[in-house]
Amino acid sequence: MQFQRAVLALAIAAAVAACDDTHDDHTAIMGGSDGQSREASAPALTDARGRTIPYPRLPADAPGHVTPAGEEHAVAVWIQDHQPMASTYAPTSGWSPPQPLESLFGEASDAQLVANAAGTAMAVWRHTVGSIQSLRFSRFEPAAGWSVPDVMPGALPRPPGQATPPRLEMDAAGNVTAQWPSGFDERETQASRYTVGQGWSRAVSVRLAAAAPAPPSPRAGPPP
Repeated sequence: MQFQRAVLALAIAAAVAACDDTHDDHTAIMGGSDGQSREASAPALTDARGRTIPYPRLPADAPGHVTPAGEEHAVAVWIQDHQPMASTYAPTSGWSPPQPLESLFGEASDAQLVANAAGTAMAVWRHTVGSIQSLRFSRFEPAAGWSVPDVMPGALPRPPGQATPPRLEMDAAGNVTAQWPSGFDERETQASRYTVGQGWSRAVSVRLAAAAPAPPSPRAGPPP
C-alpha cells in the first residue's frame, strides 16, 4: 500500500511539473474585496477565433475566475454569499444567469477553475464548517452542464488565509491534476488526479523539497 501511494504521488508530481511547461493559462481573476472590479486590470479574454469574450458582471466582493472553454465559449465560477456560483458564455446569447452550484451549511471560498479546448471545465473550492476543512468539486461538460458537487476524497487543505488555493491543470482529454498545501503537515503538499471515467484518486501527501542551505559567508583574509 505504501509503495502504491508513493508511485501515485510521484506520478501526480510529474504530471503537475509537465503541465508547468505546456499549460497556457487564460484564467483571469474577477472581483475583489476592495469594492473595485478587477475587470479593467485582467487580461483580455478571446476565443479560438480571436474574438473578445466580455467579462460577466459580478458583485465586486465576489472573487472568482473566468476562462475560455472550447472554441467560442467560456465559463466563470465565483463565490457569492459564501456559496459557489457559475455561469457559461456563448457568443449568440452572452452569459447565462448565475447558477448556484450548491447550497450547503458552512462557507465556500477559494474557488478555482480550469478548462480545455473541448469545452470541459473543472471547478474546485474549499468548504469550511467550523474547524473542518474539505475540498469540493463540480465538472462541466458542454452536453450535460455542471455535475452534482461532491467532496474530493482524502483532501485536507489548510484553513483559509494560511495557504494558497489549490492549483489545477487539465489536459486535452479532460484529466485534471490538483495540488494544494496539506492541512496535515506544513512540510507537505497534497495531490490528486481526476481521470475521465474514474473520478478523483484519493489525495496523497507529497513531501516538500528541503530548501538548499545558504552558502557560507566568505571569511576575511589576513590584512596585507
